[in-house]
Amino acid sequence: MYLITSLLILLVASRILGKLFESLGYFAIIGEIFAGFLLGPAVFNFIDPETNGLNGIVELGIFLLIFSAGLEIDLKDFLNSLKSKAILCGLISFIGPFATGLAFGSFFKLSFFGSVVIGLCFAITAIPVALKFLRSVNMINSPAGHGVMATAVVIEILALLVLGFSSESHANDSILEYLKMILIKGGQMLLFFLLVMTVNKIFRSELRYIQRTQKAFKSLVQALGEEAVFGLGLVFVLIFSTLSEFLGFHFIIGAFFGGLLLNKDIIGTNFFDSLSLTLRSITTQFFTPIFFAHLGLIIQRSAFQDISFILALIAVGYGVKILSAWLGAKLSGFSKSDSLKMGLILNSRGTFDLIVANLSLTKGYIDSKIFSILILFGVFSVVLNPILYRRFYHKEPTQT
Repeated sequence: MYLITSLLILLVASRILGKLFESLGYFAIIGEIFAGFLLGPAVFNFIDPETNGLNGIVELGIFLLIFSAGLEIDLKDFLNSLKSKAILCGLISFIGPFATGLAFGSFFKLSFFGSVVIGLCFAITAIPVALKFLRSVNMINSPAGHGVMATAVVIEILALLVLGFSSESHANDSILEYLKMILIKGGQMLLFFLLVMTVNKIFRSELRYIQRTQKAFKSLVQALGEEAVFGLGLVFVLIFSTLSEFLGFHFIIGAFFGGLLLNKDIIGTNFFDSLSLTLRSITTQFFTPIFFAHLGLIIQRSAFQDISFILALIAVGYGVKILSAWLGAKLSGFSKSDSLKMGLILNSRGTFDLIVANLSLTKGYIDSKIFSILILFGVFSVVLNPILYRRFYHKEPTQT
C-alpha cells in the first residue's frame, strides 16, 4: 500500500478509536494503539509497518514530540529539579530494572548481550509517552511533572551510555576495551552538556544580551515573514539534534535540550506562544495519533507463541520499574502520592525501547521472537499505565 494511503487510513482509524476510548473514560492513546494493532500484521494485515517512508514519518513525529517536551519546560525549573531530585531518582529508576533485566535474561539462558537488551527495555522511560501522560493528567507544569521529565532524561542518558558501548562492542572484546568505550561515550556526553550550558549562559549572562537576542530573532522574522517563527525554531533544534548524533547519541537528546533553550526569555513571549501553538497543533492532530498507531502496527503474531515467557517478562519488568521509580522518587523527597504517580508515569515505554530492540535485532543480540515480545511489553505498559492511574487517581482530570 502507498505511503499516503497508509497515513490516511492510520490517521482516520486512530482518531476515531481514540475518541471512542475517550468517550468511554479511557485515554485516547489506547484507542490509537488498538487501531494500529487491528490494521497491522497481527490481525487484518491491512497495512505493512515497513511501508516505504512510514518509519521516517514516525521518527519525525518522535523528534517533534521531544521538541515539544523541551519547549514546555522552563530550563531553570528543569535544572533545579535535576540538581535536587532527579539524579538520585534516575539512578535508582535505571539501575534497579537494568540489573533485574540482566538477571532475568540469565535465568532464561539468553546471551549476555540479549540480557543487556532486556535490562535496557526494563529500565528505559519513553519521553514522548511520559509527556503524553503528563498532559493527559494535567501534571506537565507541576513539581512532580518536572521531576518525571528530568528523571526520564537522566534514565535516557544512562541508557544511551550503555547502548553506546554495547552497540559498538563485540563478544570477544576485553573488559579494558569495554571500560575505554564507556569513558569515550561519557566524555562525549559531558562535552554535549557543556555546550548546552554554554549556550544558555551566553543567552542569559546579562539582560541586554537577552534583549539583543529577542531583537535579532524579531528582525529575522520580519525579514522572512511571520510563518518563519516555526521554521527558525525548527532549525535551531535540528542543529542540536545533529550535534547529538555527531557525538554518537540519539537525536532525541539534542531535540529535548534544544527545546529547553528556546524559551520566552530568549525569543520573546509572542514568538514563543506562536511557536508552541504551531508545534502542538502539528503533533497532537497528526504525529501523535500516527506514532501510537504505529506501535500497534509492529506487534507480530510470534509475540503470542510463548505465553509463560511473555507473562514472566511483563510481570517482572513492569513491577520492578514501578517499584524502583517509586523508591527513587520517595528517597528524592516527593510525597507518597506523587511518588506513586511518578512510578506509574516513569514506567512508560514505546519509543527508545523500540529503537534499542530494533538495533539489537539488527546486530543479532536478540532474535525476532524476543524482539516481538519486547514490542508487546512496551505496548502493554502504554495501555495499562493510564488504566492503573485512573484506578488510583480517579478523581483527577484525565482529559487529553
